[in-house]
Amino acid sequence: MKKLFTILCAGILTINFSIAQNRPIGTNLAGISDWSQEITFVDLMKSSRDWINHEGSGSPWSSGVNIPLDSNGYPLEIPYNNGINPPQYTRTVLLIGLQNLYPSGNYRLIVNGTGKIRFWGVVNLTISCPIDTFIYIDNSTTNDLFLEIEESNVNNHINEINLIMPSHANTYLSQPFHPDLIEFTNNFQTVRFMDKMRTNETDIINWNDRSTNTDFTQALNKGIAYEYIIEYCNANEVNPWICIPHQATDQFIINFAQLFRDNLDPNLKVYVEYSNEVWNSIFPANAYVNNMGANLGYSGNPWEQGWKYYAKRCADIFSIFENQYANNNRFIKVISSQAANDWLSNQILSHFNDPIYNPNQITADALAIAPYFGGGIADNIGNSNLINSITVANIIDSLTNSLNQSFLWIDNHNTVADNHNLDLLAYEGGQHLVTYNYNTDNYFVNLLADVNRHPDMESLYCQMFDYWYSKSNTDLFCNFSSHGGWGTYGYWGVKENYSDTLAPKYLGLKNCVFNYNNPVSAIIEVNKSNTTLLKIVDVLGRETIPTKNTPLFYIYDDGTVEKKMIW
Repeated sequence: MKKLFTILCAGILTINFSIAQNRPIGTNLAGISDWSQEITFVDLMKSSRDWINHEGSGSPWSSGVNIPLDSNGYPLEIPYNNGINPPQYTRTVLLIGLQNLYPSGNYRLIVNGTGKIRFWGVVNLTISCPIDTFIYIDNSTTNDLFLEIEESNVNNHINEINLIMPSHANTYLSQPFHPDLIEFTNNFQTVRFMDKMRTNETDIINWNDRSTNTDFTQALNKGIAYEYIIEYCNANEVNPWICIPHQATDQFIINFAQLFRDNLDPNLKVYVEYSNEVWNSIFPANAYVNNMGANLGYSGNPWEQGWKYYAKRCADIFSIFENQYANNNRFIKVISSQAANDWLSNQILSHFNDPIYNPNQITADALAIAPYFGGGIADNIGNSNLINSITVANIIDSLTNSLNQSFLWIDNHNTVADNHNLDLLAYEGGQHLVTYNYNTDNYFVNLLADVNRHPDMESLYCQMFDYWYSKSNTDLFCNFSSHGGWGTYGYWGVKENYSDTLAPKYLGLKNCVFNYNNPVSAIIEVNKSNTTLLKIVDVLGRETIPTKNTPLFYIYDDGTVEKKMIW
């Protein structure tokens, strides 16, 4: 797709030329946990596990007894005695399996309240509180890091714990996010927070159920605080794609819309989606919408009742956002469906357009799918007894062949989107090389990892992107996903960790998407004798328009080169 531009050069010469269209790109981010290789916060406590209550030294890992908590999730008293069970203590996990992925150095430890804490694992020490000090942590050891609360005074209980990475001791409040995460998202226009919001596990119903940015951790099933999403997007100038919890009440959605309306940079747009893959039976949202459809008396099988309720709830959510925003251009209303099933997409959209489920006839802006490639290949290998004989090259060939199926899904949904006057988006996409039936076979799991690390994965990603952006209605593509350890449950990250910048899947993004969007130095061919401007191209050989302060390289017909900064 090309656009024609006219430009006047130095007031002398007018020329026409074309410029390659940008490629709108987003990414899903990984979830927050103590084991995630995508470290989100500079304060390790923000990624810690929920409290694990136990009966003291030598007792089982968890007692299962609840300890009363304050509004930010800190135990009100340790040890806690409910008069039935033995006295209860509590612990959490700060780091698991992240050797060399977090920095060595002096970490600032801040604890408010009266009591005693103990670290064990990579650091072993007991500390009386309150305290504000530094402790040294070495990232080269294989040990993990755990935190125990051994004492917490009921009259002044421990109510804040921070463990802040080196170089961030004094900025962790104003700049809470890991700088490598910020650098990673610099090349994306949109960030989908589905996993950071714990969309597939959340049990949020009411507004008070959600996380806040003062909670002791952001790694619970209620997901990241929405204030953090807004702060991240405002600071980094990226559009948020949010997933409304499947059980959320209307009042929750009203409050949600108001929060983003009043606090998100008005130059940014929020993509609004109801939950995630509600058609997918592996997620709790699927059973929920099926039951809600049945409760409302919708006709059909349980899954059909669910599709109808999904259409109804999308209309409800979009209507609430329209009522809360004076400017509807500040948000994008997204209906999602299954990439492999354009018939289902037509069904959902037909229900959405039906006054029975959408009485106010609210319109949507986009249809979103997840056009993965390679799904089913791994289990087919196992089913064919080829695990011990198949090669990486063989699997790459199978992935290459699978692209045509993904392309067909894109074509079919491009037609659906066109028929309903919608843009076509990808809420997720990339390779889908995962085994569900043979994931206990370590040899096979490692072989699939080798495939993901193979240089040809770059070409596969480039083919996927080139096809996507060639379609008439296609728009934003949200890569799945950012960073992650690979293994039993798949190989979803385009990078395994922040330093993995030469990962072939990431290079596919870089060379076949980012380079279409980022300003690059322009090369101008000039006839030196009469200063006739012949052509302006970027470093990839594409005709282009240089932006302000872009370095220009004049290549004269006599072979000389001159660098100028005149634009």
